[in-house]
Amino acid sequence: MLLAAISVPGLGLAAEPDPRQLQAMVQDSVDQYVKAYTERNVPGLMALFTPEAEFINSDGVIFHGKGAIEAEFAASFQVTPPGTLEIELLSIRPVAAGIVTEDGLTRFIGSNGEKMGSTTRYTALHVLQPDGSWLLASVRELQQEQPSPHQQLLQLSWLLGRWHEDVNGVTIETRWDWSADGQYLISEFQVTGLPGGPLKGTHRIGWNAERRQFRSWVFDADGSVSEGWWQPVSEDTWSVTLQGVDDQGTRRSSVLRYTQTNQNVLVVEQAETVRGGVSLPGSSHRIVRQSPEPQPSISGKR
Repeated sequence: MLLAAISVPGLGLAAEPDPRQLQAMVQDSVDQYVKAYTERNVPGLMALFTPEAEFINSDGVIFHGKGAIEAEFAASFQVTPPGTLEIELLSIRPVAAGIVTEDGLTRFIGSNGEKMGSTTRYTALHVLQPDGSWLLASVRELQQEQPSPHQQLLQLSWLLGRWHEDVNGVTIETRWDWSADGQYLISEFQVTGLPGGPLKGTHRIGWNAERRQFRSWVFDADGSVSEGWWQPVSEDTWSVTLQGVDDQGTRRSSVLRYTQTNQNVLVVEQAETVRGGVSLPGSSHRIVRQSPEPQPSISGKR
């Protein structure tokens, strides 16, 4: 076991800690933290903290004690997509016997390999325990530059493009694009083959900084409206819970689940549908990405 300070018989003083041992101790702690965070293993994360530890997020909110820290990690994992945490160590400093300070940077990489959010600087305090182990007594995230709505929405960029579905004589065409300012994802959809004639509508997705979730607004041409909140279900699946009214003014709600089968195929499931207090059967649809529309050729003089 590593000791930050070793008693030297006859001197009553403490020897200087071995920098290589400190480096190995902190690196081992970082590796365990990254592994547990990436696996969303809350008990594994809690095993790295002292009972009275504190965690201070980039907004300055203090979570004191393992119970509060555990609840914060569990809640965070409910509203953030799967991915990989990366930690870059910047410095390791023994500040007193049995106390080591660690500074570094964290980055979150989405399952698609893209960086999500901004880089966060942090400082952590390791404290030597009576059994010779080291635990985190404090982790503080420093204020970070908040990612723009556009950067957040990159998590849903797999929606972009033209999508098509044919089922029982009904055709659904959907096209997702960025808004003109790049701060929203917007789709225009059209359903043809319905008894009452074609149905058109729009679906807008934006980022809510307070709840740190995506929010949807859906408007149908017949006057139906609904809105709801997104959350990740798994590495390849997101769901959005929608509530609103139909063209008759009747309350309705449903849960839409989007699963990426591959880059060009989505499975959209509709479940927990209720209209006017009456439960309706669910459905599942396989929609296919269409090839990009051909661009008009430009002829020029020879």
